[in-house]
Amino acid sequence: MSKKKDFRNSLHFKLILSYITIVSIIGIISVGFVYMFSNSYMIVEAKEHLTKSGAAFAEEASRIPDWKGDTKITDLQAIFRHNIDSSTSLVLADEQFCYIPETGMNVDHLSTSPELFVEHLSRYKDSLGTRVLRYGDTAYAVSIQQVYNASTNQVLGYVILFTSPESYGMQSSLLTLYLLSLVVASVLAIAIALLFSTTLTKNLRRLKVRADRVANRQFENDTPPVVSNDEVGDLARSIDRMAQSLSEHDARQKKFLQNASHELRTPLMSIRGYVEGMKDGVFTDTQEVGDQVLEQVSRLEKLTGELIYLSKLETADEVFMKNYVSVKDLLEEAVSRVSGFRGLDGVTLEYGKVADATVFVDADAMATAITNLLSNAFRFAKQSIVLAADVQNGTVTISVTDDGPGIAPDDVDHIFDRFYKGRQGKYGLGLSIVNAIAVGHDGVAHAYNRSGKDGEHGAVFEISLPAAKKPNK
Repeated sequence: MSKKKDFRNSLHFKLILSYITIVSIIGIISVGFVYMFSNSYMIVEAKEHLTKSGAAFAEEASRIPDWKGDTKITDLQAIFRHNIDSSTSLVLADEQFCYIPETGMNVDHLSTSPELFVEHLSRYKDSLGTRVLRYGDTAYAVSIQQVYNASTNQVLGYVILFTSPESYGMQSSLLTLYLLSLVVASVLAIAIALLFSTTLTKNLRRLKVRADRVANRQFENDTPPVVSNDEVGDLARSIDRMAQSLSEHDARQKKFLQNASHELRTPLMSIRGYVEGMKDGVFTDTQEVGDQVLEQVSRLEKLTGELIYLSKLETADEVFMKNYVSVKDLLEEAVSRVSGFRGLDGVTLEYGKVADATVFVDADAMATAITNLLSNAFRFAKQSIVLAADVQNGTVTISVTDDGPGIAPDDVDHIFDRFYKGRQGKYGLGLSIVNAIAVGHDGVAHAYNRSGKDGEHGAVFEISLPAAKKPNK
């Protein structure tokens, strides 16, 4: 029962049902059109046939001077058999439009007697010709023609030829043929539906298995491939890209947790060592030990603060309070935050070209990003750091350039990764925060080495942001 219910709810069943429904609707509509067309065509054909046959019969019957008597009736019946085919019926009426006994030919299909049928037609004796009328439940094409004596020109009687369009057999044959072709088309449609739906549902089942594996964090793709160039194939490739992205993210998360655990453990172990040393009497200068413990606690506090801040940035929990800010004001705020570094080890911080531009950013967050770039530059610069801002093609680029050793080629592509340690690097969250803030403002952070031309060397870190036009108040 469950399998039957599952099949009824499956896409396979719905596709087949859809094909059958479409074919049935088209078939019903087209049968109606075929029926109406064939019916009209048969009526026209019947009327033309009766008109010609009636004229031919009337011409020969006009040569018989008197229609009464067995001999005359026999002659009229012979004329009928000679001129009229078996699909047509005949009755004769006298000059008063009364049925002449024994003159009915091929009238077995009438649902009434020839006398009553002629009586019913008597209303049309003054409007001769061919017409379609209904008697009982049957429609007839009826031709009524008046016959005159060829010698005296007196009225001999009336020739009444009639037939049912259905008696031609063409309509029913046409409908039968059409219905047969409709059945064949339906069978073919179902077969095609089975073929396509089987392929489609097979691929969808594979995608379901793939999606379930991804949901269970099994990112390796060991399911049979989906070979398709349509939307299903696009979906399969999208799922593969999603799985690859999730796999990379999962690997980064694991590495992040490992590095975070290591970085957190280091100051904790140091604090533990100092505390145990004080307890065991190893350290006698408690003031110095206290200073060391406070230093490690500050380091631990800074690290956990950066971890929380970065987590908020990357999970959209940090809501940026954006406003229109002058780029010059941002640079000045960042410089004020690193004022304690200026002049240390003979390193100077200078302004380069600063464009008069405005950006729509969270001023505090963006100043933090620039501050991190400056702090990083102070660790590697030999003599000078240049802070600049430029505007090109609607993009504001804030750059920090140092004259240090530059970035190792292996480090360039990973410099903004969390906990990535390059040469002389620390635990590696500052630049990750820079990148997260830039991305959160629809921008990008990137780094490269100076060209080395004219003796230039060092690293360049840039934050590119969309330029904004401050609205008039």
